[in-house]
Amino acid sequence: MLVGMPLLRVFDRMGCGGIILSTCGQVLATNTGARRILQQLFHLDEAAVSALNGSGREVVKQLLGRGRTRVHFESENWILIERAGQRPLIMNFVPVPVLSEDGPHSVLLLIDLDATPLPSTGCLEQIFGLTPAEARLTLLLVGGKTLDEIAQKLHLSVATVRTQLKAVFEKTHTHRQAELLVLVSRLAALP
Repeated sequence: MLVGMPLLRVFDRMGCGGIILSTCGQVLATNTGARRILQQLFHLDEAAVSALNGSGREVVKQLLGRGRTRVHFESENWILIERAGQRPLIMNFVPVPVLSEDGPHSVLLLIDLDATPLPSTGCLEQIFGLTPAEARLTLLLVGGKTLDEIAQKLHLSVATVRTQLKAVFEKTHTHRQAELLVLVSRLAALP
């Protein structure tokens, strides 16, 4: 098993794509997020996406070519990649210590600004003692829904949703929706 696989799983939980590259630029491993992003960006079919591991050098070159800045392979880089009809993709190129000639050389982190990573309801229930209804409300709120939209979706009155939100604020030690959003978004990497 490749050393970077646990790292790629963490990237997936954070809602980010991850690509591990060898010293010669070949793709050693990708996570689900990276495969989804590359499939959408380059209109690849399932077979082409599956074939990236062990090859994929041309796709990585195309990806790097879409960036606004050149990659400096000796240092960490942040690269903006414009996408038609979507927010840009942020790519972070991070060199890693080379342990062997065919081992990992660098990691490409792909941050899709249109993706909203969320923790599981179980995570919120366990950490903060939220009820399943409060956890569901919290995730809908963090996902961008208004209290009216949440009430309609859950077939509740707005007053009930406000009561649940008050309980969520108390249990999470937050006071405003914006504060709750920041807190919950920090937990997105948890399983």
